[in-house]
Amino acid sequence: MNEHLNPDDVERFLEGAFTREEMKAALRHLLKGCAACEERLRPLLRLMLTPALPGSGAPSFKESEYDAPIARALAAAMSRKPRLQGEERAKAARGADLLRAHAHNVMKLTEEEVEELTGVPFLEALLELSFEERYRNPREMLRLALLAKVAADNLHHHGYDPLTIADYQARAWAELGNAYRVNDDLKQAEAAINMAAKRLEQGTGNLLLLARAADLQASLFTDQRKFSDALELLDVVAQLYEKAGDDHLAGRALVKRGIYTNYEGDPQGALAILREGFPLLDPHRDPQLVTSTLQTILEVMVQCGQYREAAALLLESGLRQAFAGEHLNLIKLRWVEGQILAGLGKYDRAESALAEARAGFLAHNQAYNAAWVGLDLAAVWLQRGRKMEVRELAADMLQTFEGLGIQREGLRALEYLLWACDRDRITPRTVTHVRRFLGRLEREPQLRFEAL
Repeated sequence: MNEHLNPDDVERFLEGAFTREEMKAALRHLLKGCAACEERLRPLLRLMLTPALPGSGAPSFKESEYDAPIARALAAAMSRKPRLQGEERAKAARGADLLRAHAHNVMKLTEEEVEELTGVPFLEALLELSFEERYRNPREMLRLALLAKVAADNLHHHGYDPLTIADYQARAWAELGNAYRVNDDLKQAEAAINMAAKRLEQGTGNLLLLARAADLQASLFTDQRKFSDALELLDVVAQLYEKAGDDHLAGRALVKRGIYTNYEGDPQGALAILREGFPLLDPHRDPQLVTSTLQTILEVMVQCGQYREAAALLLESGLRQAFAGEHLNLIKLRWVEGQILAGLGKYDRAESALAEARAGFLAHNQAYNAAWVGLDLAAVWLQRGRKMEVRELAADMLQTFEGLGIQREGLRALEYLLWACDRDRITPRTVTHVRRFLGRLEREPQLRFEAL
């Protein structure tokens, strides 16, 4: 290899064709940064080897909050392989610490530190750091996942057996696919997860690894609006975790399946699945998963009209204490409380709760959620005969949705709401009709609005 990487070098690097000495030299060169190589080989090296820009936003999907227990369990399962024990496990931890410490100034790495960044320890460090970036910086998540894929492809230089290499390659490809998905590149995500499936066929049959790949495929199906495929696959995921003896992760898969069932417009079915999965969750392993699932159950109970049961669960759940200091979660909980109170006919208290939630979302620049709360507030105001305020709120919601770029059929629904206000035909049923349509429109963008 020459001092600088040329396009042929990069192709061999990505294919895992470097010798061990070439790999060490390449890693040392790339991790320390090279302006000449970056200029010559962009955009590939720019994506893979430069620090990501801050503030690139969080992933848009909600199910990402359920990934943590999977990642930890899978890392533990892989670490039990004979090749990753003792010193290698410690080396993986040191590698992760090194990469964290020098994430934005790798020029400070010493020769000895660069030597730490090879083999499975390097791969484990990259996967761990990539996972940590899933909320903070999706672009950085992708950069690190790409490097992990390269590290997995080069494991044959370190004496690992073919089955172990195939497992790690499957894991790296699956996580790369997830990183692409988080970055809204669904085509690349599908290609990467398909490659993970091929590597799985060549590996040891690790059940947690199989389940993780299937779980990520289900998430991709959801982003592709293939909810039926996602639901079917999550059945397999739950069975794999159960077979592996991990009730917590089996419960997590059921919770996710319940969420997707609700996306499909079946809240009653969703509630049954959520109630099946929730008792399997271990609050000591992932308290955040337990609290977020409880909140989801409350929301679905409201959709099912089970207001008394929801009120009891809210009192018993301890969610207010669990969310102490988490302002957005407390605002969402206040929103659900307002919906429960409205369902119980306690309109004074419902109005107070919903108005507070709407103001909270607006204070956090969450205009979309504030508009949704506005629909619930409008229904309460109608119950109290305050039609003029509903008209002002409907006009405000229409302006908000126009600014957010909601599709035309959604705007038509809100225009209809405003039209009904102007002609004194507005009723709680009108608001409910518009709200349900907007909810379905998120899942079924081909829908057309029909007036009552």
